[in-house]
Amino acid sequence: PTQPAMPSSSPRSAWAVRVGTAILIVALTDMWHKHNHIGGILDCSKVLPAKPGKKAVSHTTKLMERFDPLHFGDGELPDGTLKAELKGKTHFTLADLKLCKAALGGPWGKRSMRCDKDETCLACAKPWNREQARRVIEAYPDPVLSKTRRDFISERFPDKTKPVIVMATNKHHYPYLLNWACGCRSHFGADMRGSTLILAADMETYEMGQKAGFATMDPSRFNVSPRHLDKDWATKWNLTANNVAKMGFPDSMAILVACLSELLEMGYTVITQDADVVWRHDVREYVATDQLRNIHLLTQMAPRADAQGPVNTGFVYMRPSKITQVYMRSLVETLPLFYMRVDDQVVWNTLLRHYTFRQLHVSILPRKHFLDLHDFTAKWIDKDTQFLHTVSNSKKIRRLRNHGEWHFTDSCPLYMKEIEELFPEWDL
Repeated sequence: PTQPAMPSSSPRSAWAVRVGTAILIVALTDMWHKHNHIGGILDCSKVLPAKPGKKAVSHTTKLMERFDPLHFGDGELPDGTLKAELKGKTHFTLADLKLCKAALGGPWGKRSMRCDKDETCLACAKPWNREQARRVIEAYPDPVLSKTRRDFISERFPDKTKPVIVMATNKHHYPYLLNWACGCRSHFGADMRGSTLILAADMETYEMGQKAGFATMDPSRFNVSPRHLDKDWATKWNLTANNVAKMGFPDSMAILVACLSELLEMGYTVITQDADVVWRHDVREYVATDQLRNIHLLTQMAPRADAQGPVNTGFVYMRPSKITQVYMRSLVETLPLFYMRVDDQVVWNTLLRHYTFRQLHVSILPRKHFLDLHDFTAKWIDKDTQFLHTVSNSKKIRRLRNHGEWHFTDSCPLYMKEIEELFPEWDL
């Protein structure tokens, strides 16, 4: 018996087949072109022939140098608002920035910089706030002081290819700094003294830092004396004991900002961090990866919704690009606000949000890798955790001991029993 004939396709189904075939052909053709185009440009294995006297470079490197919007030469500023607003100046002043004007990136959420009577915020600063900041701001370009600082830095850190680790501290927080150095020895066998610059907020810290073998600067190089210990100064300004006690912290933060700005101007890459941190791995290797080569400022995360975030200044890494130099030199001009708020982090974040610095490329590091150490976050620590920071203002030593990260013991070559007397009672 003969097979029954198959029903013929309808015109509609034949049309659908033709359209589907055409789409498939177009898609395959597009994929072929993309493969050849991108592969030809970005294939790292393809190296352009070198001109006489020059190194051969990959197609990838050539393309990035020409087209990467985040890649600026160290001496260049990106075309845009910052370059236009600077008008040839090296930095902004508070009068330029108007940080208390909302339209320019000012008041933003809780804890913001606010001053209803003055867009520059200065009218809300106390007279002694302005006086303290003035001393540091004027000391920054002072030719004699600047030369002593730069000569010291150049002598102690001759290799500009390696980052300088900068830490500002006073005698009460100095034990944390030693715990960090001992932890680096314990975790990965590194002696950090040759890579670290200590900015001492008082002469006792200066002497202890020198004795331990760190490069240490005393506060007089920034025209700062330890005001929180100066009774005559307190009497002059009719300050309460509480006012005086608060002066030590902004003094150290002011010195830190001025020194960071100077190091960037000198061409150094810098890492700045609080004293109360632990490195579980050498974070210099982490931040030096090619994936981060075009980021201007790397920082720990501040997991909060107010104006004190998102940057946690407990860890900041900066390259000496032109845009970071302008940012830090402008931050020096905001020092009255450091004293006014007794808080550096709000001011850093306020300036980063300012519309002129929107092309400064900031990257917040993964929280699990750069962890804020609380009892409730300790469970997140694993083999990839690079860095721990005992944030908040109490029980720091207890937390570090509880989680096996107190390394300042007699097994560390930097241990001195008399320093245990400096442990803050509120941190035990």
